[in-house]
Amino acid sequence: MNLKRVLMVVLAAAGLALTSCSGLHNSTPCTDCSSNAKLTITLYDTPPTGLNLLSFTLPIAGLSLVPSTGSAVPLAPAVGSVEATRLVTDSALILDAAEVAAATYTTLNVTLGPTTATSNVFVNASGSTITWTTGSGGSCVTGAVCYLPAGAIFTIPLSLNQAFSANQNVWIGLNLNLSNAITTAGGLSVDFSQPQVLSFITTPRIGIPSGSVDTIEDFTGTVTAYSAGSSITVQNGVSGQKITAVLNGNTEYDASPNGSAYTGCSSGTPQSCIKVGSTVSVDSNLSSAGVLTASEVDVLDVTAVDEVEGIIYPTSTTNVYGVILADKVSVSGNAILEAQTTTWGTGIFVTAGTTNNVFCIDTKTLTSQLPNPSGLGFAGLGDILAGQQVRLQVQNVTTGTSGGNTVITATANNVMLRFSRLPGTPSNVGTSGFYFAPPAYVSFLNSNLPAAPIALTYTTTLYDGVTDTPSLANVTTASIRTLYLNNVNPTFAVAKVRVP
Repeated sequence: MNLKRVLMVVLAAAGLALTSCSGLHNSTPCTDCSSNAKLTITLYDTPPTGLNLLSFTLPIAGLSLVPSTGSAVPLAPAVGSVEATRLVTDSALILDAAEVAAATYTTLNVTLGPTTATSNVFVNASGSTITWTTGSGGSCVTGAVCYLPAGAIFTIPLSLNQAFSANQNVWIGLNLNLSNAITTAGGLSVDFSQPQVLSFITTPRIGIPSGSVDTIEDFTGTVTAYSAGSSITVQNGVSGQKITAVLNGNTEYDASPNGSAYTGCSSGTPQSCIKVGSTVSVDSNLSSAGVLTASEVDVLDVTAVDEVEGIIYPTSTTNVYGVILADKVSVSGNAILEAQTTTWGTGIFVTAGTTNNVFCIDTKTLTSQLPNPSGLGFAGLGDILAGQQVRLQVQNVTTGTSGGNTVITATANNVMLRFSRLPGTPSNVGTSGFYFAPPAYVSFLNSNLPAAPIALTYTTTLYDGVTDTPSLANVTTASIRTLYLNNVNPTFAVAKVRVP
């Protein structure tokens, strides 16, 4: 289907189709594991510049290590694809303590792609039509939401030259740079063969908790195993990836402070609400051994229900909102919601109910800073803004048509504001806040938004790549994980700042 014919500025959000991404095994078999090293790999994304991406599915087709002698050693990724736009603030675990023979390895091969011509979504906020001749060619008029052209599969060799010893825990961090992969030379294209699409580090970034090599945050899904105070296993509804995190006395538990009617966690502590079948968001610290230790568990639903989460896009119909899918939970057996083609980047028309609405804010790590957030700027339909990330409990999920194209529709009465992930430019930096120029599409779709809205930080704001808010004074590009509010002070309540 042709997305740009369906999704025009302030007109519509269409149903997009993506190849599904299911979880894979995360280790290779061995006969004498005591002589092996264990390798863990995480992936994050340098904030893209000049791009207005709503969704980008990055297929991870393969990993392998090339030893100084002998043949390449294949490694099975922990997940088949990742949603790359969230990687500007959050890392993804793509290899989890895989057994690797002790040896010296010269190269890490990472195979990315292929993407498709109906997978990755951007907003043309350039003010003019964008055309390209790659593939079958295409164009995207100003103000439209369009697909990026397809990108071919390509193996990126990264020079490693590192010795792995027996029983050694090895961590490698991969830095994706989509600005290098999405090119305009000769027309718009996705090209993983471009220089510096991937680079790697072996030293944890500034701000990573002591004893950890990275953080895996806001991993959302359904609880499949739970032992109070001991461990929790969560499975994501889109990728199928499972993670298991250790619970200890330092793990914090949260639920939306004004959202008990949404979450069902209305009595006792959030910890007491968790059970197998709950929907939660988990923040974890990752050790070099591949062990995840939960720093926070956030209750989204005591009992999982059908839900979608994604980026809001405006339509011309009152109380109907386009949602570009970023996450889903399906428990009712609805064939459309459960379909593998209903995945990252899928467009859904959601009709918001006009009576008995539940509107709440998932303050998550900001809960202690924003204990009564109902007055902050997300209390009703008038506070839904293009570019926000929201979670909706949905029903009546069906397919319909718009402009001759098949689209997904749903109804929702309960709406929860969740964190947006926005790259941009900080300015006028103070001790607890700054002005922040978000991607062009955010301002393009919200004419009343200042060019550089106010972003506030708090005592619980996390920092990655810098130590604190004043450290942003000389930074030209940063990313924030933030509550995007219908409020001028602040517009952005910042939970995390990452600087590459």
